[in-house]
Amino acid sequence: MSKIFTYVRKNENNEKYTQEQIELIEKYVTKQNLQVFKNIEITISTPSEEKNILELLKNCEKNSTIIVSNLNVFGRTIETILEIVKFLLTNKIRIIIVEQNLDLLDDKDMLTQMILGVISMTVSLEKELMSLRTKEALTAKKLDGMALGKPKGTIQKSKFDLQRDKIEELLSVGLSVRKISKLLGYNNHIGLNNYVKKRKIKTNLKAKEL
Repeated sequence: MSKIFTYVRKNENNEKYTQEQIELIEKYVTKQNLQVFKNIEITISTPSEEKNILELLKNCEKNSTIIVSNLNVFGRTIETILEIVKFLLTNKIRIIIVEQNLDLLDDKDMLTQMILGVISMTVSLEKELMSLRTKEALTAKKLDGMALGKPKGTIQKSKFDLQRDKIEELLSVGLSVRKISKLLGYNNHIGLNNYVKKRKIKTNLKAKEL
């Protein structure tokens, strides 16, 4: 017989949200007279902890069933939700979503494929809408006379920052940028040359000598 798991997404900053999930699942399990093999609880309080969901759900056995209160327990973006749902179904794990009244049998089931298709379309639509919102926001700022992009003179981080002391040391003894680039293992001296110019390293070194 298929083993039944339940999954609750715990949030220490929102106990009400956690309790609502538990109550919905318990009500469903009691009504259907189901025997739960294991209750899975994962504490997720920050977006970076979401990767723990997939790792823990891998413990669910194939041909088992997992019951959740809502699809949103799998992630905070539709893309993440779709990834986890597909992972479970591919591994022959049936998903019952109580609040949405969905029963996803497996990735070969026609109704399940239709639902996944709708979710996939939503992911695509969400990306398009996000792109449109960004463009419209930038256009609005531009029309308001607000300067876009990084402030003039902003210096971005560079891979050369890690060896800046060494670069300055070699420049101070008279080595050319081309030789320094070769010595430090960089493929192209042009990038290093631009780095030296933008940060006025040679100028600063001469000022120190005075």
